[in-house]
Amino acid sequence: MKGRVDVSAKISMRSFLTSAIAVVAAIAATALSGCGKEDAPSSSTSLPAASGNISANTFTILAGSELKDLEAAIVDASRKAGVEIKLSYAGTLDIVERINAGEKFDAILPPNGAYPSLALQAKPAAREKLFYSRIAFGIKSAKAQSLGWDRKSPSWAEIAKAAESGKLRYGMTNATSSNTGMSALFAVASASAGKSEDLSAQDVDAKILKAFLSGQKLTAGSSGWLADSYVKEAVGVDGMVNYEAMILRTNEKLSAADKLTLIYPRDGMISADYPLMLLNADKREAYQKITTALKAESFQRDAVSAAFLRPANPEVAASSALPSAAIAELSFPNRLEVIDAVLASYQSQWRKPSTSIFVLDVSGSMEGERINGMRDALKVLAGADTASASARYAAFQNRERVVLITFSNKVAEPVWVKFDGNKIEESRTALRTQADAMIAKGGTAIYDALLSAQDVATQELKSDPDRFVSIVLLTDGESNVGASFKDFQAKFPNGTPVRVFPILFGEGKVSEMKQLAQFTGGRDFDGRKAKLAAVFREIRGYQ
Repeated sequence: MKGRVDVSAKISMRSFLTSAIAVVAAIAATALSGCGKEDAPSSSTSLPAASGNISANTFTILAGSELKDLEAAIVDASRKAGVEIKLSYAGTLDIVERINAGEKFDAILPPNGAYPSLALQAKPAAREKLFYSRIAFGIKSAKAQSLGWDRKSPSWAEIAKAAESGKLRYGMTNATSSNTGMSALFAVASASAGKSEDLSAQDVDAKILKAFLSGQKLTAGSSGWLADSYVKEAVGVDGMVNYEAMILRTNEKLSAADKLTLIYPRDGMISADYPLMLLNADKREAYQKITTALKAESFQRDAVSAAFLRPANPEVAASSALPSAAIAELSFPNRLEVIDAVLASYQSQWRKPSTSIFVLDVSGSMEGERINGMRDALKVLAGADTASASARYAAFQNRERVVLITFSNKVAEPVWVKFDGNKIEESRTALRTQADAMIAKGGTAIYDALLSAQDVATQELKSDPDRFVSIVLLTDGESNVGASFKDFQAKFPNGTPVRVFPILFGEGKVSEMKQLAQFTGGRDFDGRKAKLAAVFREIRGYQ
């Protein structure tokens, strides 16, 4: 008998639609200007997209983050057509929630138009597919041969069986943050239910989904960062789920032994169709110029095909590197309550559990708005905000462990909050209590605190190697007590046990935080202009 989705994970259509309206409003400045440094801002997707001195004639687009590589070509083609455009980036759920919350963009360019078509309050005035990319399993050639998948494409059930038996270790983005992870999750769910469309929550085989997810060794909040991480960690994983275009571009950076073979499960996949969806009907003329320019033969050949995307223009041939054989195409769920039920169960029941270590600055400079912003951000992760889907998914879930390590001139003992079983609400209350108890005073011992966090991470991995373990660092200044960055690096000549995700904030040394992220294999997030609650929520996609 199939293991079904817990009915408690489902919500009604009405409550889901209501929740989509009230996303965390983007994005007012909380981090005060400070140290006079000239470091350039990070490209965090949590930054406000349509802010700044943008001309009223500029056509603004909120797009999927994996399109950053095409930005220069898109901007140039649109300019030649007589339209200045401004591209900003976000994940699929955030695109919808930011628009429903009132942020103004002339158009959106999500990787998949299915979810926005369901969830947007105001339906787009026009929609034009610009190009598309299949989502595929990129598997090392030797692994594909050993599993026999180079001769016959596997089914999703066979992939799940290989993962459960330990024969397949892969990377995939978080399904609540990124389209590739979400589409793969629903492809497994649909295929295992034997449905190409009209999936219901009752159809979902939880056992197969959990088996499939047991092979995930690498997680990420975006497809591009997943690909970059795979390049660095190819020795430890057998492949990744990603856009076929991203897999082929990644292959250009890999050694022969680590190059990936494109595998398309024989019972189907969900493709990304990249529709440009017009929201501002007053700019229809500019929209038409843009779509004409981007579907023109020259752009589709030189930019689209060169990036291993499949052209929407039928006169242009796809790159010869892309398989031409037909594959089964599965549909994205057509009901919001099904999407929400599956994603909720994914977070709380199916995916591997995580341990999230938060290293938090409570030095004197954090007093006032800064520490209040940090408290509020922790409370959002403790479930204080249930108004939006992304906030609900970001909240800590069953089986997760949270460790708080606060520091000033001294490092406090780690405080553990475990989210288990029927004590979830108690744990959320305990985390909110810890947030309220933080008091700002003293100096800044950043690297002493990070050394303590890495010790905790080492013990976690030793006791439970299957957990996702990560460290988040929030500081508004430079380290002036204890170990230095060089001391920290010297402690880990072969690399740190886990990644560090530093938040650029206040008068923190931006260049050093970026170096810290690179050294540990993490990435930096910009909290200088964004609300910390939004930044913390974005980081959750990487935990």
